Amino acid sequence: MQETNKILEEPPKVGQEIQRLRLQHNLTLDQLAGKSGVSKSILSQIERDRSNPTLATIWRITRALESPLEDLLAVNEGTKCFEKLSQNATPEVISEDNHFRLRILGTLNSVSTVQWYEFKAEPGAELTSEAHGAGSMESVTLCTGHLSVIVGDETQDVCSGETLRFRTDFPHCLKNESEVLAHGFMVNLL
Repeated sequence: MQETNKILEEPPKVGQEIQRLRLQHNLTLDQLAGKSGVSKSILSQIERDRSNPTLATIWRITRALESPLEDLLAVNEGTKCFEKLSQNATPEVISEDNHFRLRILGTLNSVSTVQWYEFKAEPGAELTSEAHGAGSMESVTLCTGHLSVIVGDETQDVCSGETLRFRTDFPHCLKNESEVLAHGFMVNLL
């Protein structure tokens, strides 16, 4: 019971994540103050976790940083030693053709910079993606099978045991043109 009371007494610490987002957007404290309507001195205190901001203040800051409020608050879930998900609790994305499955292995608080997946691609499966943004990269490591990766007008094959890294600031496509299941891991750096 004491541990529960301690958790309730301490407000969530969001300062480090606000600072990370501010720097990611290349904003100074003055610029963020102008965009959010929160004074520079208050922002400085919040970033150093020396202030307990109201929900309204956090909301104004996250709006100015174009970041969902729930992502900022989810950062504090990292206080747990373990987070175990059952197989059917791990989110999954399925391609339009229903033959390419991506299990989302990454955490909510890292999705804006790093995404990682386990994937299975049945024979004939195809996963087409729009460009992910300037400077983005993807890394595919294949455990079994064979894939073709198409970026723009270029195609590269990746086989079992190989890793292929490629730019994703262009539309791209992963295809399993073989007769066997392709299984591997994918990491997107945004």
